[in-house]
Amino acid sequence: MDPAMRVRGHRHLLKAVTATTLALTLTACDFFSLNPEGTENGSDGATGGQQAPMLAERVDSGDLPPLEERLPEEPVVVEPHDRLGTYGGEWTSAILGVGDWPWLGRTVGYENLTRWDPEWEETIPNLAKDWEYNEDATEVTFHLREGLKWSDGEPFTAEDIVFAMNDIISNPEVSPDAANDPGQAEKIDELTVKLIFPEPSALWTQWDLLNFQVVNKPAHYLKEFHADYNPDAPALAEEEGFDSWIDMLNHKVGVTVGDTSLYWQNPDIPTMYPWVVEEPLADSGQMILERNPYYWKVDPEGRQLPYIDRVVFDVVQDEEVMLTQALNGDINMHSRHFNTLANRSVLADNRERGNYDFFELQPGEMNTNIISLNLTHQDETMREIFRDKDFRIALSHAINRQEIIDVVYKEQGEPWQAAPRRDAPFYNEELAKQYTEYDVERANELLDEAGYDERNSDGVRLGPDGEPISFSLAVPGGFRPDIVDSMEMVIGYWSEVGIEARLETEERSLFYERKQNNAHDANVWSGDNGLKGALFDPRWYVPLHNGESNFAIPWAEWYVSDGESELSQRPPEAPRRQMELYDELLASPDPQRQNELMSQILDIAQEQFYVMGISLSPPSYGIVANNFHNVPESMYAAAVYNNPGPTNPEQYFIE
Repeated sequence: MDPAMRVRGHRHLLKAVTATTLALTLTACDFFSLNPEGTENGSDGATGGQQAPMLAERVDSGDLPPLEERLPEEPVVVEPHDRLGTYGGEWTSAILGVGDWPWLGRTVGYENLTRWDPEWEETIPNLAKDWEYNEDATEVTFHLREGLKWSDGEPFTAEDIVFAMNDIISNPEVSPDAANDPGQAEKIDELTVKLIFPEPSALWTQWDLLNFQVVNKPAHYLKEFHADYNPDAPALAEEEGFDSWIDMLNHKVGVTVGDTSLYWQNPDIPTMYPWVVEEPLADSGQMILERNPYYWKVDPEGRQLPYIDRVVFDVVQDEEVMLTQALNGDINMHSRHFNTLANRSVLADNRERGNYDFFELQPGEMNTNIISLNLTHQDETMREIFRDKDFRIALSHAINRQEIIDVVYKEQGEPWQAAPRRDAPFYNEELAKQYTEYDVERANELLDEAGYDERNSDGVRLGPDGEPISFSLAVPGGFRPDIVDSMEMVIGYWSEVGIEARLETEERSLFYERKQNNAHDANVWSGDNGLKGALFDPRWYVPLHNGESNFAIPWAEWYVSDGESELSQRPPEAPRRQMELYDELLASPDPQRQNELMSQILDIAQEQFYVMGISLSPPSYGIVANNFHNVPESMYAAAVYNNPGPTNPEQYFIE
């Protein structure tokens, strides 16, 4: 996710920021009763034994305890997408340098207290078998599955969550995020833990970016590096070459430094994931993971998952290298970086030779381009012009969206504003389609009626100060070439109605620095969160995100800082009402009520028309080898959904 926002209280939720999996519970003895041979190594025909042969060998040699001692009392039963799998094989993929670590979390690291079902319809149990909020959503109590074990065989209990929350995440000595007051954890018993928040946090159980942080910090491993538990930690840090015990602890925990996650560079940290790091992430070479012998999920016949033995990620520095690997058949399941519209035809033509096919990615993104005029511009005249709704409507009508779709997006998509997609639970048709008609005559009429009817000798309209209306339109360099191509066309359309805009391609860090300091005129980004993600990060619909609500960063700063930040500006009545509704949403554990409140927020966004979009993002695709099975033919693609994680990679198999 993009740079974190500064937040307080419940607003930490805004940090930057198929077949259904059945959370059935059976006891370990129930599973073994399914095996007619009565042993964990017995055969059940074509699908193999109750555990992978590589683990059965370790049991026979005395290196591992028997399977019934490794599985929890209540394993999760994963219903295969298509059919029961066979053990073995190697999943090959690739990442674009060490900064591409999010792909690891999406593929081999998607295990939280709760999780999304494959259809992205509801939050379902995972490490926690159930949970409940208090009335105002300031507390949530989790009930853990009995007998869960870390990958080293040590028990996973409430103590691990208490340690993660209180001693790491909320410890100001250790974590800079602790200043945002993320809350505290209270142990009720070994399998019950309560999280207590400073303000309502009804979305916590659905918010993966928070959820996973409390389940990947094993207390029994990390306490050795924490001075509150080990008085010798400072000496140990010096011995290992760290500047302090805090620096050592952060490296062992696996904090994110810049674009790099140290978590995947520590093969010693125990995990609850299906596979365990054997060769850690590095600048080059391969990252290799092997199956977790204590993994706590099984298939419907009680056979321990995952099916696949190893996962190998080639670390490459160029998308073209990744594309070449795909064309050569060296990648057997992947959906990142090289899966562009431009590459689709060459990948399609090569399917037979490469022995792969496509699966569809249904975009969670709702727009190819979101244009944000800075409604809080430092210059009074530009602020007056940009806040003129008729001015924004005129610019929207001046854009020939269909031509952009035809030329840039190869005729895929349709004209669309910043609005949820049709299959979102709070779809607003008027918001999606308003002012998308290409109508130069209407655009000119609106600009004339708004008082911008005078022009200079070059045909540029004059503002209220008598100066030409001219501003820069910033685009981040190296992000999305299609956005640059689209905006070159937009600038041409605007010039036809007498508005002068200059395209500025900025280095990404400068792009962020300017907008976060409210120093930009207008800028462009992709339209995130067109489905359920809008609940967690409604950046384009209400100015809550002081790092990403590009049309009014100071209004968002006012919200997250309670008006105490120097950059903050008190918003007008309409966005303040939206903020009140969002606070109510955060205090409402009922998903139906959350959707109702989100719809009200969108109704106001429709009336205010803060930003303008270009087109609905078209579906994308991934590739999967012909012998790689149980990958859905279609899945959602969104950062909040964390694809392909919810489709259960542990049940993928290679034939």
